Amino acid sequence: MKIGDRMHCWRIGIDIGGAFTDLYAVSEEGGENIWVKVESTPPNFEEGVMQGIEELEKKGVCIKDAKYIIHGQTVVINTIITRSGAKVGFITTEGFDTLEIQRANRRDIFNFRYRKPLPFVSRYMIARINERIDSDGSIYKPLDKGDVEKAVNTLLDKEAESLAIGFINSYINPCHELKAKEIAESVLREKGVEKPFITISSDLSREWREYERFNTAVLNAYVQPIFVRYIEKLESILRRRGFQGIFYITLSSGGVVTSDYAKNYPITTIEGGPISGIIGGTRLASLLGIKNIIVIDGGSTTTKAGLAKDLTPRVHTEYWIEQDDWNAGYPLRVPTLDIHEIGLGGTSIIRVSEAGNLCVGPEAAGARPGPACYGVDGDKPTLTDAYVVSGYLNPNYLLGGRLKIFKERAFSALQDIARALGLDIIEAAYGAIRIANDLAANLIRQISVKKGYDPREFTLIAHGGAGPMFAPFIAEELQVSSIVAPSIPSGVFNAWSMIGLDIRHEIIQTNVTLVREDKDFIDFMKDVFSYLEGKIKETFRNEGINPQTVEVLRYLDMRYEGQAHTLKIPLSREFCNLRDIIKKFHKTHYNEYGFNLPEGNVEIVSFHVVGAHKVTPPKIERKVVQGSVKDAYLGEREVYMGSKEVLVPIYRKESLPSNVVLRGPCIIEGITSTIVVTESFKVLHDEYGNIILTKVEG
Repeated sequence: MKIGDRMHCWRIGIDIGGAFTDLYAVSEEGGENIWVKVESTPPNFEEGVMQGIEELEKKGVCIKDAKYIIHGQTVVINTIITRSGAKVGFITTEGFDTLEIQRANRRDIFNFRYRKPLPFVSRYMIARINERIDSDGSIYKPLDKGDVEKAVNTLLDKEAESLAIGFINSYINPCHELKAKEIAESVLREKGVEKPFITISSDLSREWREYERFNTAVLNAYVQPIFVRYIEKLESILRRRGFQGIFYITLSSGGVVTSDYAKNYPITTIEGGPISGIIGGTRLASLLGIKNIIVIDGGSTTTKAGLAKDLTPRVHTEYWIEQDDWNAGYPLRVPTLDIHEIGLGGTSIIRVSEAGNLCVGPEAAGARPGPACYGVDGDKPTLTDAYVVSGYLNPNYLLGGRLKIFKERAFSALQDIARALGLDIIEAAYGAIRIANDLAANLIRQISVKKGYDPREFTLIAHGGAGPMFAPFIAEELQVSSIVAPSIPSGVFNAWSMIGLDIRHEIIQTNVTLVREDKDFIDFMKDVFSYLEGKIKETFRNEGINPQTVEVLRYLDMRYEGQAHTLKIPLSREFCNLRDIIKKFHKTHYNEYGFNLPEGNVEIVSFHVVGAHKVTPPKIERKVVQGSVKDAYLGEREVYMGSKEVLVPIYRKESLPSNVVLRGPCIIEGITSTIVVTESFKVLHDEYGNIILTKVEG
């Protein structure tokens, strides 16, 4: 089936989180919106998806009538973090210990707790071949078929489950990697392996920096068998339910690709779930006439945040996993939206450290055993328990009554924490909430202040189950004057956002060249871009999409001659004036680093081409609610505000009349999230159903 066929009318987004799995369906013909939220089922996440599909079908969404399904998953990142991937064998050029040596520079030379990352492939599982591509792309030493066959057989004898191949300088000439892959596939077929898992580095990245490219290939090989099995289970489930449409997977870069493509390159989907909310946030902000946004997604186990100035999220082609104050992390050469994440969410566990300090996260209870107040198997105190004890969360139920809350279990779980701190239980709970708010505020600083942006110039869009609870406290600390809690239920915002993601492919080619301001150089640039655009359009054509419908974007990775790192410079459709491009680079460099070198020589390091098949996003309709505030009033509840308990009015979000304005403090309970309005804010329920918090002057 091709894009544009009218067989099916439903578009469905599926987002799997640590505690809940969300499904959102939009009818293309009638504009109907239906969503469900079910518990996640780790480690067999497909079971939760199946439950969600059954719930959707009970509400009238037939999977067999779906045009396409878009899925954001956490299988890739979880496989890496938990070290539960495949046993990888790595084939590389003789004489190079690239994965062991890594980078000679040390990111923080004064850090005495620095630890060098352990490679995902041990020396024992590395086979070296006497071949060589020179730095200009010429063949210095030809590849020998017998050497490759011997290397593959050696790694298979060592029980390798997946292979990665990375040869020196293959970014500029991949012929040896392609030939080695062909030989390896032949060896595996002879051994009866029908679906061999083989990754070559040049398929994932055509950029220089061998360690980064090799590590990307190794991690792709590491997660591929697990990812493929998971996707194939889902595909089998969907086929049994009659689904005949196209199954898409979200990319870290803010688009989607077919499941067949993703199965070959799963590492490109590593942050595919969280990025959806950033794109959805830009759509919502555009409707509301907001120019600069920070999007925060407070989930069950993690909190993510991203920034979009002029509604344009930044995309990086280098992403680091597990990088923190003590660890250099692992680099990936995959395009990824600039998004930061911390281990903080509704099920984050509260504890007292050995030094006697109160801590929240990064460990989390997740869906199982869950918070103590859920009354399942959990007995450790979590942030959700603290919210219940302090009065911020409904003490009887969540999810519109579907999830019963046991307040007494939350109190019981926090007893030991309070005793260790010498505090009352409510004081201990509020302390945990304050720490969580500080962690979330620091996350916002990381993506704004640390990168030269003033958060006071941005609107905070808060979604996820915990996002609208963090938001007012973050805004007070960072002096953000406006917050938006979306009309789309906050707890399923990511699933909704996926439905409008573009189908996207991109390619980056390193070609280090000193910029010359002459016609020959312009012609050279056009030739390179033309070649890369042809490769992109060929990929779309193979997926049944007319290349004429693809929008092409061009970028240059540029630097001053002698610099190590680059800046990505977007180009206009017609780039005939190199002087304008150089001026844009100087300006970008100044904005990024606080200086520039107007007389310095400028180099192009890489050419970057993005192809996007535009998908019409679901429309945000006006939702005019009639009635009075009394219809939404649920009563009052004692909420601990730091020094004492205060009686706070509670309102039902779905019943609040349009254009009503309320003053804080108050609490607005939605089906999937709770919105806290502190006394520093007033709140408007706008005509689209968004809850907009505005700072009260004075």
